[in-house]
Amino acid sequence: MIAFRHIGHRLLASVGGVIILGILGLTLTYALRQEAASVAQNESALGSVADSVAESLAALMQGGHSKVAPDLASRVEKVPGIIDIKILRTDGTEAFVDNLTFEQVKQRNPEFEFIPRSVEPVRVVAADDPALERMHREGQRVFQYRVQPGGERLVTVMSPIKNAVPCHKCHGDDDAVRGVISFTVSMQEVDHNVAQTWRLAVLVIATALIGIVSLIYWFTHRIVVEKLTEVLRAMDTVAAGDNSLRLEAMRQDEIGDMARAFNHMNQNLQLTWEQLRDERNKLNTVIHSASTGIVVTDGAMRIVLVNRAAEAIVGRTAGEITEHGFLELFDDPDWMRARLAHDGGKNSSGILHWHGRILSVHASTIRNGEVIGSAALIRDVTEEKRLEARLEQQSITDALTGIFNRRHFDEVIETEFKRWKRYGQPVAVAMIDVDHFKKFNDTHGHDCGDHVLAAIGEVLLELSAPAQIPCRYGGEELIVVMPGVTQDAGAGFAEAIRQRIAELVVDGLQVTASIGVAGLPGHAADSAAALVRLADEALYVAKENGRNLVRVAGGD
Repeated sequence: MIAFRHIGHRLLASVGGVIILGILGLTLTYALRQEAASVAQNESALGSVADSVAESLAALMQGGHSKVAPDLASRVEKVPGIIDIKILRTDGTEAFVDNLTFEQVKQRNPEFEFIPRSVEPVRVVAADDPALERMHREGQRVFQYRVQPGGERLVTVMSPIKNAVPCHKCHGDDDAVRGVISFTVSMQEVDHNVAQTWRLAVLVIATALIGIVSLIYWFTHRIVVEKLTEVLRAMDTVAAGDNSLRLEAMRQDEIGDMARAFNHMNQNLQLTWEQLRDERNKLNTVIHSASTGIVVTDGAMRIVLVNRAAEAIVGRTAGEITEHGFLELFDDPDWMRARLAHDGGKNSSGILHWHGRILSVHASTIRNGEVIGSAALIRDVTEEKRLEARLEQQSITDALTGIFNRRHFDEVIETEFKRWKRYGQPVAVAMIDVDHFKKFNDTHGHDCGDHVLAAIGEVLLELSAPAQIPCRYGGEELIVVMPGVTQDAGAGFAEAIRQRIAELVVDGLQVTASIGVAGLPGHAADSAAALVRLADEALYVAKENGRNLVRVAGGD
């Protein structure tokens, strides 16, 4: 496809093309009609000749002069332009050169007399010829064109000889067509006339082309292109940053309207630019004074903006951040790609540990129909996370004893029971109750009771392994959850706890505790609550048997 750089060339090509195509269409239509008229005239003339020969032949046959029919064909063949003429039967064989037709007539009319011809063999001229079949089927003359090896075109006319009423006596009335006159003539004169017509058409098109192109070229450059070039230069000036230029707008036409529109646009651009400059300054002030780090790229992932907060949080200068690149902002390109892949969704935000601090990073792609850049918002949430962790720990810790509270115990025991049901992982619980705790409170006051519970909490924290979870169950009862520990092993750990508590002296008072242990496997507990009840029942047995004892559920 041709690409014209200048609008003048485009106007010349489009307007000139439309006009030239119109003239070309008219000229070609005229030439084609002339060619068709010449061919039709030639076919009409040939048809007239064929009709004359057919009428002459019919007159000879009806007058009983069939012997001279071959001479008629020979005489017509001598007419200038006629190359070959034949009189054929409907089956494509040549008539009047054998005795077949006379014998058929003799059979129909015994009184008919004729002298047999000396030429007997039947000459097949046009057997299985589609044109002959079409002519016989439609009863109309048919024209066949062909080209000789030398390039000369020939046309063969096959004209039907109607089976008129006078012919029925000798030939019957079975067929509407009795025979065929076929003759071939040269198309040389017709083709010469057609070529003359085409040469004239080409001359007209060439003359029109030169005239139209010259006129359009002058018009487009003088009236349109020069003015558009002036406007283009003015726009280049505006693009360079000069909004002071104004065009002459005196003309009262589209070019004048364009100049006035340009002046109005330039004035508005100057006003808009001033407003945008003020807004940009405000935006820069907001961005660079924000406590959230901001890093922005263009569509090619080149960093175009880094605010001061981003420099402080990342620990690099704006130049260093730009040099590293957006994906290397935290030295982990895959992590940044994963944030961008979610394109602003929930997972586009992530928590990152960076140089001893905890950062919240939200990265997303900026789109306006297409990708125009990316942005990362960075916050230092180290103190927030520490506060969250402290609050979380406080929410699950008993303030008096320092061990986990009842709410945390309920969550843990349910989780461990489900793990036992699904995977068969053992779990044991040890229920602990301070002996004679009511006496501590009643005799020595509630402060003393609190001191006892706090001391036992310290023992549990001291003895418990990381996987063992001590909790305050309620009042003076405490409980230890032991994931992965069988009932027997849990009883051994409970005994160590009992002995360690028995060594305690709080506010000058000796402290002891009773402990009940239950574990899975070993019992048919169908819920976490059932397992705790088993431990509680074992604790009751320990109390009944003298206190300061460890008892296992289902044991002695």
